[in-house]
Amino acid sequence: GRVEENNPALVYSGRWYSNASPAHSGGKVALAMDAGARASVSFEGTGIRWIAYRDEWSGMARVYVDGELKSTIDAYLAPSHAQSTLFTIGDLPDGKHTLAIEATGTRNESSKGSWIWLDSFDLIR
Repeated sequence: GRVEENNPALVYSGRWYSNASPAHSGGKVALAMDAGARASVSFEGTGIRWIAYRDEWSGMARVYVDGELKSTIDAYLAPSHAQSTLFTIGDLPDGKHTLAIEATGTRNESSKGSWIWLDSFDLIR
């Protein structure tokens, strides 16, 4: 199943914005650039994929699974690409889990911004 950015299963903290475009899954995405802005989703299964928009203004994000830091992702990409898979985990024990995406407010030297985009999540059963 696919969990869109406006699904009630998602919990947002910090400042997030909405962006509408036909390029995004479901026509909308959420985005944040403030350090510590976080979106978390609880899900059942063995894994999940984070799908996001990537462009020249994208920054760095931390990814947590069940409270443990799993990766720091550089979302910068030129030229831009909609519906990119930024993170996948597929070897979790079957059951309830939480994935959290946290904006760091930082970027690599090529990027013009530190935006983190959240389009959707794909659940792996």
